[in-house]
Amino acid sequence: MREKGDILFKETRTGLDGGMEARATDLADGDRSLHVQVRPMASGDEAALRELLAVVAAELGSALGARMLWRPWFLLLLGCGFALLAASSHSLLLPLLVLALLLAVGRPALAHVWALYAHQDMSLGLGAPGATDFRFWVAEDTDGSVVGMVGLSGFGKSGDGELELRSLAVGQEHRGHGVGRALCQAVLAFARGYPGCRVVVLDTHMLHSPARRLFSSLGFHPGPACLQPTLSGFLADLPVTRYHYALTGNNTEERSPRDEE
Repeated sequence: MREKGDILFKETRTGLDGGMEARATDLADGDRSLHVQVRPMASGDEAALRELLAVVAAELGSALGARMLWRPWFLLLLGCGFALLAASSHSLLLPLLVLALLLAVGRPALAHVWALYAHQDMSLGLGAPGATDFRFWVAEDTDGSVVGMVGLSGFGKSGDGELELRSLAVGQEHRGHGVGRALCQAVLAFARGYPGCRVVVLDTHMLHSPARRLFSSLGFHPGPACLQPTLSGFLADLPVTRYHYALTGNNTEERSPRDEE
């Protein structure tokens, strides 16, 4: 048993399958405790994982949709539309009503589109026949309910010694209890024993602040932030940071921020 700040962890590794059992107790509230087991994904987990990813993607879509409303190109578009309507109608009432309608409909529409995009990206390789480039782990509570997941990809690439941590997701009511930490530790334990793997990488952005603090506390080191060279990257104007975890020579002491996943 090790004490890390306000959270206690008990871990046992079960070998290269990445299995790990962790008990996380919030010391700020002695009546609340969470016991989770991290194990490799089984064939019957896919439906629960897709449901979890849909919830997390909806949260991300809502945040991205709200962010896009304040992008300069979007404000310029609204301003031009307002000016054209005001000039053509010789009234401010009509353009104000149209603007209010666009905002009322546009934000949930943008959130839905981004949620679909995020869900598709996070679900990549999940349940796909012959998708040998991906592996997934799940965290389940004492009732057997799936409360979190994480993925690892890059097995199909040869010679680069790099695996990518992806699709980290924890149910909203289970965040802040160390579930995300236990999932990441299971992935890192697997990667250390995987032949030829020298580094684990992951991509994240500023909307994932708790996750970024978690990755830093685990010993991941951020690289320079840059925009994705895609239409979605331009529209959202959301720089992505790639984090690296070297599996050799990494002596970073783990910290345990309370507001991590």
